[in-house]
Amino acid sequence: MEQRCILVGAGAFGRELINWVYDAQTHGIFPPLDGFISDIPNVLDGFDYKLTWLGQISTYQPTDRDLFLLGIGDPKDKESLVTSLKNRGGKFITLIHPTAVLARTARLGEGVILCPFSVISADATIGNFVTFNCFSGAGHDVQVGDYTTVSSHVDLTGGVKCGHSVFFGTGAKVLPHVSIGNSAKIGAGALIVRTVTEGSTMFAAPARKL
Repeated sequence: MEQRCILVGAGAFGRELINWVYDAQTHGIFPPLDGFISDIPNVLDGFDYKLTWLGQISTYQPTDRDLFLLGIGDPKDKESLVTSLKNRGGKFITLIHPTAVLARTARLGEGVILCPFSVISADATIGNFVTFNCFSGAGHDVQVGDYTTVSSHVDLTGGVKCGHSVFFGTGAKVLPHVSIGNSAKIGAGALIVRTVTEGSTMFAAPARKL
């Protein structure tokens, strides 16, 4: 039975994934993208994407052919939607863009998304449904918990330990061997130099005119 890929959510990040899936398909490493499910049927109206709406996320009944690709950025939303679809028998697929770099000794969980030019280095362990956006990376021995989202240009340096459901804003950097607690939020451009406790929100100072 030929499998098909179904995008879950088709908002801003979902539209990016449509393009990355196309790249992967041209390299013969990803199944066809058959359509999308979303609670907003017309979410792609006005954009140049010929993708069929297949139903609402809350009511779609997965078939044996379906492999879901999670086009959601918020960690809590990811966990909620994955749990709901898995309870209905849903199965998820991992997307590794052709330009992503994955070390031979790295380990990936289910439903991971590695966007263009992301890097997962030696002996890193990446949990389930983790997203690494463009030009982001995990150094050697990094551990990243389930449902975490790593935005573009984020640098998790060697030995960093990150809990589940963490959100990293664009350009954040974490120094070696620092630990980040569950459900923490790291603001864009933040430099993390010491342990971040569970549920904390960390921000960098904004730019000022000199």
